Amino acid sequence: MPTHKTMIALVAGMLISVFVRGQSADSLVARGMRLEQSMEEAAALAVYNKALANDSGNLQALTRASVLLVREGMRQKTSRDGKPFYLQAKTLSEKALHLGADDKEANLSMALALQQLSFLAGAKEKAGLIRDVKTYTDKALLIDSTYGAAWRVLGDWNYQVSSLGFAERAATRLLFGSLPPASLDQAIADYKRSHQLDPTSVVNLYALAKAYHDNGQDLQAIATLKQAIRLRPLLQDDRDLQDRCRKMMESLQ
Repeated sequence: MPTHKTMIALVAGMLISVFVRGQSADSLVARGMRLEQSMEEAAALAVYNKALANDSGNLQALTRASVLLVREGMRQKTSRDGKPFYLQAKTLSEKALHLGADDKEANLSMALALQQLSFLAGAKEKAGLIRDVKTYTDKALLIDSTYGAAWRVLGDWNYQVSSLGFAERAATRLLFGSLPPASLDQAIADYKRSHQLDPTSVVNLYALAKAYHDNGQDLQAIATLKQAIRLRPLLQDDRDLQDRCRKMMESLQ
């Protein structure tokens, strides 16, 4: 039978082991964040996966991996090719929310995954996904009303709902009882709020320019596109988005 000192040593060893694993996962997350800042998202995702292999309950690794999976899905040749990435992102976000239901990044990562899945869904499933995107985005903003990325997703939500077709609107009415209030004007207001809070986001300005154009405000769209083109690229897809901005601006002038 182990002595008292032996038991203490065993417990201490277990605690040290857990601490080391936790520190290792945290250091990997820090490395992944640096890779993201260097626009090496595939490498960052691999590092986050290593962190999760060390500590499957690392909240930041779960949320960052989920966000990067959504972005990778959006880079695929077809929208259908992206679906496995979005489903995997959703799974990671579910784990993150189980660990931290009041974590703003966990809530937004779920909203991002569901948003992309909604674009691939039929009318009835789309209605449910639209509802859930709003729920998780609202929760993220309830936790932090200055969360610029969440205001952009809310803008996307208003843009999407205001653009629903007849069958999608009918299914949404059945689910909600009535169509949730959404408009291009509200999408524009949300994107502008996001820009105030995060003026470095190219994707937000591109979305704002599209909303302006669809709302018949091409002068504002052009001015917004010029802003986006002048920004320093920070994310892996920013340069491609800036090329889209240039092409859109040429088509509007």
